[in-house]
Amino acid sequence: PVEIGLNPIRTRDGLMVLSTIADISERKRLDRLKDEFVAMVSHELRTPLTSIAGSLGLLTGNAVGNLPAAAMRLLAIAHANSQRLVRLINDILDLQKIEAGQVVFHLKYLELRPFLEQTLDANRAFAHEYGVRIRLDDASIGGEVFADGDRLAQIITNLVSNATKFSPAGSEVTVGIEQRGDNIRVSVRDRGPGIPEEFKSRIFEKFAQADSSDARQKGGTGLGLSIVKQLIHQHGGTVGFEPAPDGGTIFYFELPGAPHQNGSARIEGA
Repeated sequence: PVEIGLNPIRTRDGLMVLSTIADISERKRLDRLKDEFVAMVSHELRTPLTSIAGSLGLLTGNAVGNLPAAAMRLLAIAHANSQRLVRLINDILDLQKIEAGQVVFHLKYLELRPFLEQTLDANRAFAHEYGVRIRLDDASIGGEVFADGDRLAQIITNLVSNATKFSPAGSEVTVGIEQRGDNIRVSVRDRGPGIPEEFKSRIFEKFAQADSSDARQKGGTGLGLSIVKQLIHQHGGTVGFEPAPDGGTIFYFELPGAPHQNGSARIEGA
């Protein structure tokens, strides 16, 4: 593997091009070793951390009887942080598998609106912890997409949980479905402070956080949006964001609609 650089330079003899060709075999090898190391460490950490988080959850649930209030506060802190570590490790492993092309997709036609309603119901308890409501826009259309149900639920959950964490208590996260040409767009609107201009170009990068201290306080890993982008691209779709009217941000993704919705015959079992 080589990396080629072409840079225009102006000389007395006119415009010329400076070309550099670099062998990046060693860089590729080190990147591969780094990815393998991160994946191995993450995999080895996941099992004991899951066990620790489960045990702490039992203690905070009074499985061994009532504990002093001071002990319960410490256990609650330990439980919350162990869960955050489990989420981070799961996200790292997910992203590593996606980038390595090791994720198997089980694609089928999904009726999007009932699927979305079911996924939102599964996220209401999480939103309730933040004092935020989740609502499916009444104007949302129906329609089918060709997708992996588990991965699509993961995409929606990442977007909704992200919107929930950055919306103020008492506000609402609105989810909508609309037709965009041959595509179906799913949008998630938050009521947060918006995205800083200098951060917009990096928002889908790994470990990117506009305000690291705030994101960490809210339990963010900085991987959710990167995973969303990778999964949507694997489905042949697109993802993006735009400022919402009256404040907040709208994150959205578009997937091709089922062929029969666009005037073509449906092929069963495709």
